[in-house]
Amino acid sequence: MSEDPAERRAHPRIAKEIVAECAPQSGGVVARMMTRNLSLGGLFCTSAAHFPEMTQVAIRLMLPVKQSGNGETEALEVDAVVVRSEPLPDSPTSGEPRYELGLFFTNLSDTGREQLQRYLS
Repeated sequence: MSEDPAERRAHPRIAKEIVAECAPQSGGVVARMMTRNLSLGGLFCTSAAHFPEMTQVAIRLMLPVKQSGNGETEALEVDAVVVRSEPLPDSPTSGEPRYELGLFFTNLSDTGREQLQRYLS
C-alpha cells in the first residue's frame, strides 16, 4: 500500500487564494497564477502558463497584510522547482488552457519564512 502524500509533508498545507507571479529562472514570460493552497514548503496553484516538471522558477507571492485591513499586500520572492504539472480543462470563460502546478520552495530565507508564517497563522 502506498503512503498518503499528506503523511510525507513536512509542513501542513493551508487553503489560501492569493495572486502569485512566476517566471522561469532561465528567463521568459512572467505568468500570473492563483494559489489554491500554501505551506512553508511550497504551493499548489492554477496557471494559464505551462511549466514542465523540474523547471526552476522565480516566484513572487503577494501576501495580504493582515493588520492593514485595506487590501495592502507585501511581496515575498522565493525560488522554487515545479514538482507537478497537469493540464486542466480549458477555462469555461476564456477558452484558454489551464494547468495545476505544484511548486517546492528551494531557498526560502529566514526572513521570508517568518513573513510567510505570519501570513499563514
